Amino acid sequence: MIFSKWLTSRRVDLLLGVAVTVAAVTGLVSWGVGSGWARWVTVIHALAGLSLLALAPAKLRGSVRTGLKRRRVTRWLSMLLGALVAATVVLGILHATGLWHGVGYWSALWTHVLLAALLAPLVIWHIASRPGRPRVTDLDRRTLVGGGVAVAAAGIAYGIQQLAVGDNRRFTGSHEIASFNPLEMPTTMWLNDRSPRVPASEWELTVAGKPVALEALHEKTRPLEADLDCTGGWWSRQSWDAVPLAELMPELDRPTLEVTSLTGYSRLFPARDAANLYLAVGYNGEPLRRGHGAPVRLVAPGRRGFWWVKWVSQVKAIDRPWWLQLPFPLE
Repeated sequence: MIFSKWLTSRRVDLLLGVAVTVAAVTGLVSWGVGSGWARWVTVIHALAGLSLLALAPAKLRGSVRTGLKRRRVTRWLSMLLGALVAATVVLGILHATGLWHGVGYWSALWTHVLLAALLAPLVIWHIASRPGRPRVTDLDRRTLVGGGVAVAAAGIAYGIQQLAVGDNRRFTGSHEIASFNPLEMPTTMWLNDRSPRVPASEWELTVAGKPVALEALHEKTRPLEADLDCTGGWWSRQSWDAVPLAELMPELDRPTLEVTSLTGYSRLFPARDAANLYLAVGYNGEPLRRGHGAPVRLVAPGRRGFWWVKWVSQVKAIDRPWWLQLPFPLE
């Protein structure tokens, strides 16, 4: 309640708007990037989210003062906005601390992301509908001090959270599950992708326009330890039986590799990354399970799980720039 005594409603709205924007942008980046530098993006995302909790009492008090003057529809939309913000932040905390991982394949993190997406139009409506919108002149010393106090409170809460969680989490925020135990590793899939029911004996794989027999692929494999970091909020380290794409495609005269699943799902990669992309047919000396991409899947160390294309049927070099694709596939 300390903020409500010396910050005006417009100043609180300005700070909340900044926190929501930073949380949204950093959340998308940290959700999609698996490289080490994403650690700091994840930290900033956590601080922005926890700052919302620190600012919530001041916002709530101001809303109570003005709530009776609003139309009924506006009051209900404001209440829905507040409830969604609270639920989104709480789900993020539950995921981060590992207190609740979700139900089945529907994880706490996916619910957190879904609610954040639903918030976007409500936040835009809230800003556009208010008569006293924040102004640049509201960004004065009092606002900056208030924002600093909120971030400091968030930092303390984040530090306590990290002490409670320990070393189980990866820098992306994902929790470790079933490392070197593929039978216990989850079999999640991206959006509406479905596992094909084609037996390995009938599987057709083409690489650079040439058919590749699965038996020949098995003969070339060697162990590779790599972390599969799923956007569902978990990661697992396995010893994959894999072959580098660079061995299967020694001559690359085009800038991009397209890896396509039998389901039609595909991702584009820079051709220069061929030495760090692998086709895997098993793990720990055992064949892949169907839910894990059998009979052949892509292993892409340093990238999030949706880049690890399952049920690979084709790999080819193309002229289209690799970055000319949606950051998150919609199929």
